[in-house]
Amino acid sequence: MGWVRTTDTAQRCQTLLCFNPPTSADGRWIVNFFAPWLDRKHPKPAVPGELRYVAVVDGKDVWVDGPESFVHGVETITPQSRTFIPARVTDNPFLMGTNYMTTLQAMPEPLRSQMLYGDFDAGTEDSEFQVIPTEWVDIAMARWTDLSPKPPMDSVGLDVARGGKDNSVLARRHGWWFDKLIRKPGKETPDGPSCAGLAVAHLRDDAVIHVDVIGVGASPYDALVALNQDAIGVNVAEGSTARDKSGRLGFFNLRSQLYWQLREALDPAANTGIALPPDPQLKADLCAFTWKLKGAAIYVCSREEVVDRIGRSPDDASAIILASMDTPKSAAIRRKYANHAPRHEYDPLSVADRYAQNGERRGY
Repeated sequence: MGWVRTTDTAQRCQTLLCFNPPTSADGRWIVNFFAPWLDRKHPKPAVPGELRYVAVVDGKDVWVDGPESFVHGVETITPQSRTFIPARVTDNPFLMGTNYMTTLQAMPEPLRSQMLYGDFDAGTEDSEFQVIPTEWVDIAMARWTDLSPKPPMDSVGLDVARGGKDNSVLARRHGWWFDKLIRKPGKETPDGPSCAGLAVAHLRDDAVIHVDVIGVGASPYDALVALNQDAIGVNVAEGSTARDKSGRLGFFNLRSQLYWQLREALDPAANTGIALPPDPQLKADLCAFTWKLKGAAIYVCSREEVVDRIGRSPDDASAIILASMDTPKSAAIRRKYANHAPRHEYDPLSVADRYAQNGERRGY
């Protein structure tokens, strides 16, 4: 679409996207692209051929009421129109003169419904190597309700924007209930102190803050330590000594361990009661990761591999796996052992005090 242009002011320019319903999770982005027509949960559904207007604000599609330009920051943004016109093989007189309809009728489900009727609700097939099955994410999101009051906050995950269109994302976990994600464009969190301020502003109940320290994440971590916050620096590229729940397989690195452990928590058979906020982008992120075996170790694909496949950084999923980490709260440890004496060097209280007083890095 970026190449659609002309020097002729009388020339009308448009992009035609001709496609079938997606047959895998990787193609589900098209449902969001034409959400008023294809997403049954859209609050303002559109009829076929109806014009709707979209403005791209901070790299994201925002559906607006009309074509009028508006000012956002230093930019004047003019929305563009989109529409969706469904069609079936019966609408094509050329193909109806062949045996193509018979071919479609003989296809197995869900391909038959997708190709014969243009059914976007027919099940898309997960890759057999998708880390977290789409159905498991749907179950966890269907379980979610907006709790008030909320249980104590146990863990926070902070994924720091790596520039461009990336977001800094904050995930907050209360038991196995995850609150709605907080997203801030990278330009609003340009340095360590601003990212640290985002986390501290939403921190409750002495929760531990887990920060991805790869690359730009080191600065926010240092800022949190300087603020005497209970922060953990997490390098997901480091090795892992953990095992899967069967005890037979190890993990290639910490990233593989965290995504696989989230998979195990989301497994309906585990009966954890885990609840994720209903969020199409979070769902797409969590379902974008694939795995393979490297020897006897589970390897989960990297952020860069996901970016190559879906065209954006899976910041939401990264924040969720960081928040899923379970680290004892130093403040709670200090309170628990406050009346215990004498204490020796390896007592949990003295260890927690030493971290707090000396600002030593705590990491995985």
